[in-house]
Amino acid sequence: MDLKKLIIMLILGALVLAGCTTTPTTPTVPGEGTYQEGVSFDPDMKIKASSFASEEEYLAFVKKNSGGSNYYGSGMLGRAMGVEDMAVAMETSESAPTMDKGYDLDYSETNNQVATVDEADIIKTDGNYIYTVSKKTLYIIKAYPGEDAEIVSTIKFDSNPESIFINGDHLAVFGNVQDYDSIKELDFRPNNGLTYFNIYDMSDREHPELTKEYKFEGRYFQARMTNDWIYFITRTSPYTRPVYPTPIIMEDGVVRSMPVDRMFFYPIPYNYAEFANIHAINLADPSEDINSISVAVEGSQNMYMSEENIYITYTEMINEWEIQKEIMMELMEPYLISSDKELIEKIKKTDNDVLSQREKENKIMQIYESYGAYLSREEQDELEEKIEKMLSNKLEAYEYLEWTIIHKITVDNGDISINADGKVPGHVINQFSMDEFDNVFRIATTISARWSRFNKDRTESTNNIYTLDKDLNALDELTGLAEGERIYSTRFIGDKLYMVTFRQVDPFFVIDLSNPNNIKELGELKIPGFSRYLHPYDENTIIGIGRDATEQGRTRGLKISLFDVSDVSNPKEVAKFITDERYAQSTAEYEHKAFLFNKEKELLVIPAYSYDYEDDDGYNGAFVFKITKDDIELRGLIDHSKGMTERWYRAGVERSLFIEDMLYTKSTNLLRINSLEDLHGVKDIELENSDSEIPVY
Repeated sequence: MDLKKLIIMLILGALVLAGCTTTPTTPTVPGEGTYQEGVSFDPDMKIKASSFASEEEYLAFVKKNSGGSNYYGSGMLGRAMGVEDMAVAMETSESAPTMDKGYDLDYSETNNQVATVDEADIIKTDGNYIYTVSKKTLYIIKAYPGEDAEIVSTIKFDSNPESIFINGDHLAVFGNVQDYDSIKELDFRPNNGLTYFNIYDMSDREHPELTKEYKFEGRYFQARMTNDWIYFITRTSPYTRPVYPTPIIMEDGVVRSMPVDRMFFYPIPYNYAEFANIHAINLADPSEDINSISVAVEGSQNMYMSEENIYITYTEMINEWEIQKEIMMELMEPYLISSDKELIEKIKKTDNDVLSQREKENKIMQIYESYGAYLSREEQDELEEKIEKMLSNKLEAYEYLEWTIIHKITVDNGDISINADGKVPGHVINQFSMDEFDNVFRIATTISARWSRFNKDRTESTNNIYTLDKDLNALDELTGLAEGERIYSTRFIGDKLYMVTFRQVDPFFVIDLSNPNNIKELGELKIPGFSRYLHPYDENTIIGIGRDATEQGRTRGLKISLFDVSDVSNPKEVAKFITDERYAQSTAEYEHKAFLFNKEKELLVIPAYSYDYEDDDGYNGAFVFKITKDDIELRGLIDHSKGMTERWYRAGVERSLFIEDMLYTKSTNLLRINSLEDLHGVKDIELENSDSEIPVY
């Protein structure tokens, strides 16, 4: 490859990946017109939060980090289990005490991962009423007894609600603002959208009363509730505007801006910087003042919350292209004529309002690229050889090329503070990859396969488990598991981790975490297929839902497995259910809140849909299973195809729940009530929420 082609490749590589590797080396913010030389992510760097000292410092950070690459690593939205023991863990998916509404009913709650931390969802129940959103409408339904169920009131919104919380007589409803009138009300345009957050007094379910109305800048990300406090998180990108430079909070029509000293940043290589804006709201007493902070993070995050801490994670990459670019510029420096050196300095000093950091990098690279045509072939070959040798040496010094950054944010009855920061090699798949237990943070990561043109041998992917203390300092690690595979699902339960990896067969691992200073692999089971979601049945049995597969790794059909882990050194698959239909699917594979389980009722319910294009036939509804610790049996399908206009192309059933002896399954336009005893239909409640006046039959 000649030098000119090499430089062109570097420019193209920088356009795709440049954002992964530029960072200040100290926790200071460059001022106006400052150009920060590109450096690769340093795994040894100290990750510590700094708050902005002034609005000018905040604006300098924003101008430097506005825009960004379209590529920003492999981080995904996920949750993990954080429980004191198995008995507490089982409370998350089984019946729970009712709120004091005059009845003592047995009903299911949201399938939360932490027993004491409620997760926002599209449907909630207090045992008497069901609260659910469909399109732009919230429905309050008198739900029990099923024969008498009816809609008692509705609330219409200008924009689709995303999720809700219910706490006694207070209901929170929130979603992304999509109507122009809300934007016009501000008299300025929020660059990152708005999220509305409404609180209603539900003392009279037939006449809900709006008592508090917030609008937060940014798009909705996650929400949790513990001890009556909702921690509501939006995401905004760096931006500048003449009024309200920081993310805004609008309370009952009054606008204010986030104080800069409540906004924090890190000395890390932001690829696509975003602010995670965390707002604490007391749902039991909406009149209490809210508390907010904002944290600069990478553009693709996962979040896990224990009762006391929020953990936000994302992936940073060491970029081979960026390192190569740095070496090339260093070696070509002597070739530059004075006028071009002056031009480069002028570009570096250009105000960030005129040229962003990315634009400066690209313009400087174009100057270097122009010199390729003036070098002799011998000079090009010699320079190229030096570049590749130096690059090879630098890459060999890195044990890992990807790191998960961890920010620990402590919450206490509305107070929010950054507690600790850390990092581990690899990336997480979702929030189930993380857990907190006895002040120890546990995390499972996959380190991607590593390949370089300097090494003929591809380094295969591996999977690792790490334990960290309360300050996020490493305690121990177990590395190198399932080489050539990646994690598909994890579940931390007490002092054990259950983990599934996959490439051709499904290794089901049992990991001992009882001593966080000495992680041990206890047992392993290899079977065809894989589980995308793991759920505890009891202390000795795990439910897995995913896909069946051939011995060659070709997937075929929806699969539910029961794993006996009573002998931790020899886990067994004691029962399984596999659909006859190869393309059968369930959203419960990816969305744990669509998974309904109750051990006492021997009940498992999941959305299920399938379509056979050859026979023009299929089904769409909810599978209802009888499940014990050693058997799983399909009882039947609650059909929802009649409530759908596109019945074969997506899952119809969104959620399911039970109240006493009744099963409730919800799709967009229909709430079906069936008897748990024999599944016979009890009542259908149509959710008429179409904006069209055209009747649909």
